[in-house]
Amino acid sequence: MSGIQMALLGATGFTPVTHTYTSGSSATETIPSGASQVVIEVWGAGGGGGPGSNICLSTFGGGGGGGGYTKKTFSLTSSNWAQTFTYSVGTGGTSGLAGAASSCLQNTFSTTFSLAGNGGGGGKGTTGSYAGGAGGTATGGDVNTSGTAGDVGTNTGNGGASPNGGSGGTGGTGGAGGVPGGGGGGGNFGSPGQAGGTGGAGTVKFSYT
Repeated sequence: MSGIQMALLGATGFTPVTHTYTSGSSATETIPSGASQVVIEVWGAGGGGGPGSNICLSTFGGGGGGGGYTKKTFSLTSSNWAQTFTYSVGTGGTSGLAGAASSCLQNTFSTTFSLAGNGGGGGKGTTGSYAGGAGGTATGGDVNTSGTAGDVGTNTGNGGASPNGGSGGTGGTGGAGGVPGGGGGGGNFGSPGQAGGTGGAGTVKFSYT
């Protein structure tokens, strides 16, 4: 066995593993035997881009906001092995609608906590002066970072980015936001105006060492 392989296995013989979830409703995650630490990361879903104007106004829809991001680290012992977390992954907002929140809770894990990455706001069209959607907030972690707001449609209409995550969709094309949590791009103007792009789905990630 090489020195690199021995370093990866560590003193306990545990091989690092990462479980990443980008879709689905509430489910459970089980802590593997041998793990000494888990890093949990949660991204909210991106908001949908706003619809473009009619051809006369020639204005893109506002970009959707990026989802919020939270991260928390726990040390683990043998008493934690086989305990579980409950998580939920938010779906991206469609044209003009906010993205859904993603979350993670302790379930049978011995430490109580609550992580939430909230979804980005939906971009606006005619009725909202083509404003960009607000970035989603985040709570409960050691790190909590809000997503970037979507751009105003009178500028570029690009979607907002999610921290350490997906980039926003391109404005004027109704581009979809990247996963995790990128806001959708605003729709192009036309007859009628184009629908805004869908926001990127949220994500919940468990990294064990």
